[in-house]
Amino acid sequence: MRTKSTNNTLLLLVILLCLVVAGLGFHTYNFQNEVQQREAQLVNDKERVTAQLDEELSKYSTLIKERDALKGALKQAQSRLLQLKETLRDDDLSRSKMQQFQMEIKRLRREREFFISANDSLQLETKRLVALQQETQKALDLATKSQDSIQKSNRDLAERLTQGARLTVSNLAARGVIQRNSGKFFMTSRASRVEMMQVCFTVNDNQLADAENKSFYVQVLNGRGRMIGVERNEKFEDGSVVRYNTKTTIAFNKTAYTICELVLPVQQMEGGDYTINVYHEGSMLLSTILSLK
Repeated sequence: MRTKSTNNTLLLLVILLCLVVAGLGFHTYNFQNEVQQREAQLVNDKERVTAQLDEELSKYSTLIKERDALKGALKQAQSRLLQLKETLRDDDLSRSKMQQFQMEIKRLRREREFFISANDSLQLETKRLVALQQETQKALDLATKSQDSIQKSNRDLAERLTQGARLTVSNLAARGVIQRNSGKFFMTSRASRVEMMQVCFTVNDNQLADAENKSFYVQVLNGRGRMIGVERNEKFEDGSVVRYNTKTTIAFNKTAYTICELVLPVQQMEGGDYTINVYHEGSMLLSTILSLK
């Protein structure tokens, strides 16, 4: 009876041991499957992260070629991507490291998108500044043209004022005269009787001319171009020289003024044409001819 009880106990222990071994084997099998699945998942994650890194590297390379203004920042981000790719080649990877890779890739992707947006904004601003520069240049050109036109108008006006301020003479008349003992003058056209030549002219009024002393010169030439009477010379600031017989200086006050001069010949007057010229400041203002018999 005692032997039978012992056998039953041993049988029960054998059954329990078999159950424990079977359970341990099942657990080991499940654990191995789970490890293999995790390793396969890590491989898949590594491949996916590698593909994402390659994609980002390709996009950054394209951006670096196209965006000169952001090349420095883009190259720094590209260097971080290359470092991540080198780190990813390490076999000692964990799920937490893969998650860190994913977060870093997302951050670099956001930076790339920011760079693109910033570059687009920069290009728009550049276009706006170029357009503004063109408009400014156009306005400057118009202002320059307008200024040139104003300067030309001012020069034209100054020239007209200068021309308008120049004195003129009129009513130039010359005649041969004889002076009586009474002092009176009588006109004659006979050369043999002419004692002197009387030259009269009017300085015209001019409101633009300066009110100051003005000098006028009378020159009388015979038919051979020689001066009658005493020849005198006057040199002006512009280098011009005037030969003259008489010089008259008046206090010009912008109103008309009549001048009469007597030219005394130093030799007997001859019949023929005599040229009478009136000068002011080296310029001839008026000329006339006197014919004597």
